[in-house]
Amino acid sequence: MVDFRLISSRVEIEFEPDMDGAHESEFNQSRSNIDEWLSIEMVRGEGENSDPLTIKLLVELYKKVEELSNIIKNQHTPPKPLKFCLDTSKIGYEGFEFDKDCLEVGTSYFARVNLPLFIKREVMVYFKAITPNCAKILKISRGNEREWNAFVAESERLEIRKVKNSEQWVITLCSICAIIGCVWGDILAKR
Repeated sequence: MVDFRLISSRVEIEFEPDMDGAHESEFNQSRSNIDEWLSIEMVRGEGENSDPLTIKLLVELYKKVEELSNIIKNQHTPPKPLKFCLDTSKIGYEGFEFDKDCLEVGTSYFARVNLPLFIKREVMVYFKAITPNCAKILKISRGNEREWNAFVAESERLEIRKVKNSEQWVITLCSICAIIGCVWGDILAKR
């Protein structure tokens, strides 16, 4: 039984069962040192006069320079592909759901979630299967949680906009039918 809200949204998730914390080091590396440092500085009030968008872009630029530096030094090894790769059918703040049954109930999994954002983000999470196609997020780093929550919120906004537009379409269609009915009634009355 799912005890959290899900909305329609597609996200690519690469995952596999977590055996004895085999992916713990990758998960810990996903928590960028600069993100942690920046959040500490923001709490202290050091960045209160700074533009958040500029800071975010500078942090992303720093990460790219660090990644390029590691490639040049041959310290960069691409992550090992995980066993499964599927798109979700629904997502929520606390979990997600797949179209088909692909999970073993009660099993914990490690996953890389590819968020389709302007600055492509790969979020690392641990989740547990609560049904054969639905999962609850167990563990996610603070920075990744912000990215995930922002993506879910944007997906909710798009879903609400879609519903409002379809409701507006129905209202418009009903109005047109009413106008046609009135015009048709006037035509019949004049005969």
